[in-house]
Amino acid sequence: MSDCLTLVKSELGTDAVILHTRMVAQRRWLGLRRMEVVEITAGRGADIPVRRPQAAPVRKPHTTLLAAIPPQLAKKSPPGADLLSSPAVSNITAMAIRNEIETVKGLLKQLSEDVRHGSAPDLPEQLFEHYRMLIEHQVADELAREIIRKIRETVRPEHLGQHDFIREKIAEQLEKLIPVAGPITRSKTSGPHVVALIGPTGVGKTTTIAKLAANLKLRERRKVGLITIDTYRIAAIDQLKKYADILGSALKVVSTPEDIRAAVLSMNDCEFVLIDTAGRSPNDTLKLSELKTFLVAAQVDETHLVLSSTSSQSCVELAVERFGEVKFEKIIFTKLDEAAQVGVILNVVRNLNKSISYITTGQDVPDDIEVGRGRRLAQLILGMGL
Repeated sequence: MSDCLTLVKSELGTDAVILHTRMVAQRRWLGLRRMEVVEITAGRGADIPVRRPQAAPVRKPHTTLLAAIPPQLAKKSPPGADLLSSPAVSNITAMAIRNEIETVKGLLKQLSEDVRHGSAPDLPEQLFEHYRMLIEHQVADELAREIIRKIRETVRPEHLGQHDFIREKIAEQLEKLIPVAGPITRSKTSGPHVVALIGPTGVGKTTTIAKLAANLKLRERRKVGLITIDTYRIAAIDQLKKYADILGSALKVVSTPEDIRAAVLSMNDCEFVLIDTAGRSPNDTLKLSELKTFLVAAQVDETHLVLSSTSSQSCVELAVERFGEVKFEKIIFTKLDEAAQVGVILNVVRNLNKSISYITTGQDVPDDIEVGRGRRLAQLILGMGL
């Protein structure tokens, strides 16, 4: 090893650094004698490469030197270990790592800028953060671009850097994009106004029915009847029965289209009849067809599709597509208090051209339900709180 180090110093000077060492077996005398040597790859301090040296021969300032060592020394500590652990080598290695980290940071920053300009090349720098905020709140890219484009066209350049002002303008644009239906309103002079809630399993239809019934009964002083065809869940029937008892409203449990027709007729003295349906999987074509038969028999005046704002965009789109076969006019979004972001609301209503009738923001009956209002929904999409 001392001979090796002497060779390294003579070739590369006193600031030479050992980069790599390994044991190499060589054979002499027609392969009859075996000799172990140490291979050392070294370099000058200022030219230390970041990557591991390759097996292929390297040019100066990296030099590979071979020196023979006795076999009995081969089992000791790796040659050059004391040199590799010296403070000088440690300092140089740390500097190399820091330089590499700074290089990576620079590359990531440049990549981020490239992606930013590639995804939205026509946006002023002051508006890009607002565009990114809309994307983070699950607003579809094309809608986010449309909103920011409107802002750019209507706001003077000197105001683009005013964050709160621009946020308010974005809320105004969102409000214009969200169609709302208003509350349930009686459209008949005689007989009950029949309203049905449909939707996938687990979106909160039964609780929403109870909230609607409580508001109509307690706040608007209307006579309300309740019908459920959710015979699959005994707990849902018990839950609705408790609410009906509290409200003093009639409740009918039906299992056939003929039963639901008779139930509606028996409530002819009610101003409103609310129908709670069983949750249906969007993939269950047979059950969806059966649901349609029930609603036709009940002669429903309006049907609301209930969707959970906690569902993914793809799940909501699938539900909308499949329940479209049943026919619905309005949408109720539930569980806004549980959703991380609610931009999906805007995406759905814009694609469907359907209006939002109600939103729910908790489990309390009758309080946690609101009539759909564009301004309120715009604030929720922007994450401005419940």
